[in-house]
Amino acid sequence: MRRLRAGELLGVRVVDRDGREAGSVQDIVVRHEEGVYTVLGLVLGRSALAGRFGYGDSLEPSTPWKHLLGWLRRHERYVKWEDVIAVREDRIEIGVDHGSLPRRWHEAH
Repeated sequence: MRRLRAGELLGVRVVDRDGREAGSVQDIVVRHEEGVYTVLGLVLGRSALAGRFGYGDSLEPSTPWKHLLGWLRRHERYVKWEDVIAVREDRIEIGVDHGSLPRRWHEAH
């Protein structure tokens, strides 16, 4: 089995268990403990612009930007890595309905 680099997942389209589009991978959520990185899940959506500014779930934007960045993140969904059932060359398949995916990673944990 070939090892994947995290960057290879970015931009890949994701389909749910019924074959419907769930978005594309915009970001990867990882945990780093004692020198080991573990993939927790994927942030799906149209764009991860707000997250790339550093405003993910752990950093609150200042008041003037809060609503704008929330609006930019409105289409984001989070899928737990354990719900990924296949990583193919042209898509990632998940074993859940895309409509049931939470908007934020902390809602899934």
